[in-house]
Amino acid sequence: MKVFHLSHTDLDGYTCQFIAKEFFDDIVFFNANYGKEVSVRLDSILESITSDLTQKLSTKFQLRKPLSYLILITDLNLTLTESASLDKQVQDLREQGYEIDLILLDHHISGQECANKYPWYFLDSTRCATKITWEYLLEYYTLKIPAHQPWLHNLVEMTNSVDIWLEEGYNFEFGKVAMGMISASNELNRFMFDNEHRFYKFRLIESTKDYLNRENGAVEFDNALFCIKKQILGGDPYTQTMDSITSQAQVRLLQDKKQECSIHFQDKLGFLSYSMGGISVLANLFLHANPEYDFYIDVNSKGNVSLRANGNCDVSALSKEYFNGGGHKNASGGKIEGFRESFCYADIKKQVLQKLQIL
Repeated sequence: MKVFHLSHTDLDGYTCQFIAKEFFDDIVFFNANYGKEVSVRLDSILESITSDLTQKLSTKFQLRKPLSYLILITDLNLTLTESASLDKQVQDLREQGYEIDLILLDHHISGQECANKYPWYFLDSTRCATKITWEYLLEYYTLKIPAHQPWLHNLVEMTNSVDIWLEEGYNFEFGKVAMGMISASNELNRFMFDNEHRFYKFRLIESTKDYLNRENGAVEFDNALFCIKKQILGGDPYTQTMDSITSQAQVRLLQDKKQECSIHFQDKLGFLSYSMGGISVLANLFLHANPEYDFYIDVNSKGNVSLRANGNCDVSALSKEYFNGGGHKNASGGKIEGFRESFCYADIKKQVLQKLQIL
């Protein structure tokens, strides 16, 4: 069975996924905040299922048994419209022969109407989503490493205490540190580095293991957290600043995306990122490490554009002509008029290329 797991973007949401990977080997993760992103991620899951089966059927090897899939949604309450659309699409795929199970595990009371209508929509407002997910998976699936159960149980109880605000619950103070840790750990951009961003947060969650049962664990973990983050990002906490470590980690990840993110504009080669923000240090470091690029461009969710160069391109002229902006030769900014926010990098790139009159 292949699992597609969609969850929220806070401590509870990511811990649901951290728990799920302890039960399933073949699992693909998606995350969403509320609003349009939920539908986008659900569509991506359904597209992934159809393309996965199509790819397998196109091979010369005959399938011995039907492929089965589980769509697992946690810590997200869907609207009636989203629920109806998902239910119909899953039913349509089942009629085409797909074996798909669908389960939503949530605790937000605002989803009660959907829970009343759809049997796959499980709602319990007395537990956080992590605890619901943990207890559901323990009942219906097998923990891959049984020896992990005690510490995972503690992680679940800590998350439950802080997420539904049980001040007398297990390790409530620790939970407040962990909640802030997840909300503030955005060193790796979620839209550019989806898997790496999630893995980073998984590593942070895993790092609580050595502190959860200590008498003064919340304070000790709070004090150690900055160094832990530096180490997970691949730096030396005693000789490097966080800014330096983060920038170098980002550049390494961006270099892996050259084929996807390159823009050929006239006789110049540029690199396009989305919602990186504050790119002065990052862009200059990237251009220095990758001298084949003439400029770097970042677009945020509102269509604001930041451009940087390293002497090989006048980005002020580029910005003035195409983005109604300006600035300096090596540092400039502007805006894409009529910009449409998207959660898909390909959509962002298409809009930029259209603006540069390349498409």
